[in-house]
Amino acid sequence: MNGAISLQSNVALRKIATQSSSSYPTFLAPFATDGNRNSNIHAMSCSYTDYYFKPWWRVDLLIEYQISSVVITNRGDCCPTRIDGAEIRIGNSLENNGNNNPRCAVITDIPAGSSSTFSCDMIGRYVNVVIPKNGSVLTLCEVEVYGVPVPVTKKINLRVKFHTSEDTIDSTTRHNVFQQFLSALTNEMVSALKLYWTQQPELEHENKGGSSELCGV
Repeated sequence: MNGAISLQSNVALRKIATQSSSSYPTFLAPFATDGNRNSNIHAMSCSYTDYYFKPWWRVDLLIEYQISSVVITNRGDCCPTRIDGAEIRIGNSLENNGNNNPRCAVITDIPAGSSSTFSCDMIGRYVNVVIPKNGSVLTLCEVEVYGVPVPVTKKINLRVKFHTSEDTIDSTTRHNVFQQFLSALTNEMVSALKLYWTQQPELEHENKGGSSELCGV
C-alpha cells in the first residue's frame, strides 16, 4: 500500500545486505540499501537475483528494532510485475536464511518505478523480501526500514551494607529490618531498588546486634 514515510529514520541505510544469488557485479544486494531510489537497473542502484528457487534478499540491521514500516521501490525500466507475490518477513532468526521469520506483508503490486509503504509494527533484526515460488527473479531498487531500537534491559548486582542492633539471625526480624531500611531511602532510590530486585535478600554475614550485609541480584 502507498503511504507517507514515517519521521523515524531509515535504519536499513547502508546496512549489511545479502541475497540468494549475485551473478552480476552491477546488481548486488547492498545496492538496495544505498539510499538511492533510482529505479533504472542500469544506474547501478538496484539489486537483482538470478532465476532461483524462491529468490530472497535480506538486510541485517545489526540490532533489534521496533519496526513500523518498510518502503520498497520497484524497478522502473522493465518487468514491474516480477515483484508481485513477494513477502516481507521480519524477525531475529536466520533459519532458512531468515525466510521463516514472521510475515509483515505480501506485495500484490508496486507500479513500475514507484515506492510503496507497508506497515509492520514488528520487532526484529533481519528484514527479508522473498518470492515464495520457483523460477523467479527478485529485483529491488531500494528497501527502507523505519523504526527505533528496542531498549536493552540490563541486570545489575546490588550489595547493601548497614549496621543494626536487631537480631538479624531471625528471618522475621531480618525482614522487618530490611523494610525499615527501605523506608529510610528516598522515593527515587526505593523505586530503583525494587525495579532491579529479583530475589529475596540473603544475609551474607550474620552477627547478632552487629553489621549485616544484604545481597541481591
